[in-house]
Amino acid sequence: MPSTPSEIFASGASHYARHQPRYPRELYDSLVGEFELNGTQTVLDLGSGPGTLSLPLSRLVARVIAVDPEPGMLEQGQMTAERRNLGNIEWRRGDSSDLRALGLPPLDLCVMGRSFHWMSREQVLVDLGALVNHRGGVVIVSTKPFETEWTRAVDEVRDRYRTLPGSPDDGSYPEPEVSHREILLSSPFPRVTAEHWTYRVDHTLDDVVGLQFSHSSFTPARLGARKDAFERDLRTALADLSPDGHFEQTVRTEALTATRR
Repeated sequence: MPSTPSEIFASGASHYARHQPRYPRELYDSLVGEFELNGTQTVLDLGSGPGTLSLPLSRLVARVIAVDPEPGMLEQGQMTAERRNLGNIEWRRGDSSDLRALGLPPLDLCVMGRSFHWMSREQVLVDLGALVNHRGGVVIVSTKPFETEWTRAVDEVRDRYRTLPGSPDDGSYPEPEVSHREILLSSPFPRVTAEHWTYRVDHTLDDVVGLQFSHSSFTPARLGARKDAFERDLRTALADLSPDGHFEQTVRTEALTATRR
């Protein structure tokens, strides 16, 4: 079974790119206002995955550097960028363990999505303190989907296929004892503000199934020989809940914006 973050995400890359919900337009409007994005900036998307943040941001700045340890994620992002004729994204394989080794240029902004909790957060922010200019900052974006009848049905199936909690191949990541906000407050970027947006997302049945394969605990490689049975059980559990094959959900996205004093 895969055990490192890179191995865990490798087989879920295409599912992540296709099925993970996009962030709301209001997030990008907020970034434009806060950092005066006008097509001249250089932005680092650290732990970019397939470019969930990089792709929309590339239309607002001069250059996006998308960094991720998983080649499959970068490949998915690059293919999407080529389809959309977005030529100002640089896709780099790398991680947060030593940002100085990446040879990054001076940055106007660093954004991080679901990747931040995998990192040595304090050290990453110290390293970014030497890279981000004095008018720039760091933005951490997180998403919380609200529970519904169909998500409870999904959870019941997931529980049957989840390995024992705490085992080496569990694939889950415990909630950090110290919140992202607290880490930011003691970082080189101690001025922290928060915004959030709540909105509705409409998933198809294929989206719901594909979304599960994008999660670290349930990527195809982690499920192995159980993958087909997992998918079959998911589809069976969901079949009676939505005759038209659509599954609505309320989602809350939060952005923590951290700048220097």
